[in-house]
Amino acid sequence: MSTAPEICIVAIDPGLTGAVAFYFPAYPERVSVDDMPVVNGEVDAHALERRIRQLGPALAAVERQGPQPRDGCKQAFGIGAAYATAKTVATLCHLPVHLVTPSVWKRHHGILGAADPKEAGRALAQRLFPASAESFSRKKDHGRSDAALLARFAADTISRGGAE
Repeated sequence: MSTAPEICIVAIDPGLTGAVAFYFPAYPERVSVDDMPVVNGEVDAHALERRIRQLGPALAAVERQGPQPRDGCKQAFGIGAAYATAKTVATLCHLPVHLVTPSVWKRHHGILGAADPKEAGRALAQRLFPASAESFSRKKDHGRSDAALLARFAADTISRGGAE
């Protein structure tokens, strides 16, 4: 008798300080997170592709990015380049790509409007993924927690046919 394959979801928080999370809903207490691979000040598309193909996810959730009024031209360009790279790599890996705004996944997790949303997200990731809590132990691990929470959002809503 064969069993159904385990579903893996990849979630990407684009950006040079972003991260990539791989979440298997069958193991809800853990998530695998990697810092965004970067080379020469840009997202390393080849390294990102290798990592995604290594774990073979069924779908990708990418945090939708856009310029903010406070961003300078150089920063906006960098954010846009990282976002485009993340979407392109996931597409070239033949994954259905779901673009999710930060407000949607943060609202889902109850951290939208928190006094310090990065710290609220990091603390929530430590509670939701106790077997992986060390991945979120440093203040600078907010990109990891964002990717992990985006993956959990995708598991809770997208993979089950819920609204994005």
